[in-house]
Amino acid sequence: MRTKELLTSTSLLVLILATGIAQAATLFTPPLVPEGENQLDCYLVNVSNKTRAARIESLNRMGDLKGFADVILNPGEERVVTVPASDEPRYCRFIVEGGRAQYRASVLVRDPNAGSISALPAE
Repeated sequence: MRTKELLTSTSLLVLILATGIAQAATLFTPPLVPEGENQLDCYLVNVSNKTRAARIESLNRMGDLKGFADVILNPGEERVVTVPASDEPRYCRFIVEGGRAQYRASVLVRDPNAGSISALPAE
């Protein structure tokens, strides 16, 4: 992991811990390979009844960060990180406040003109 990426991930963890959050979890998706004009989408939705902090990351085969967002999600709110196939994204990582049961997360390959082509859940 690059120094900048490590510092950003560490900053999110420090923020989560500094706000008194006792538990954090990490979810990963299986790899999907977008091609041509397709995009890789990393989706995260907060299914709890509490506002929660999270980080959404798109990574390539080597684990290099290709896109990310640090987000605050209200109950029922979702966010997505989208990366074009040309950046060679392969899978998503979600660093989330609270337990895994508080979220639903997935990876999608999407054709911008036709919609979702393939989707897999995070675990």
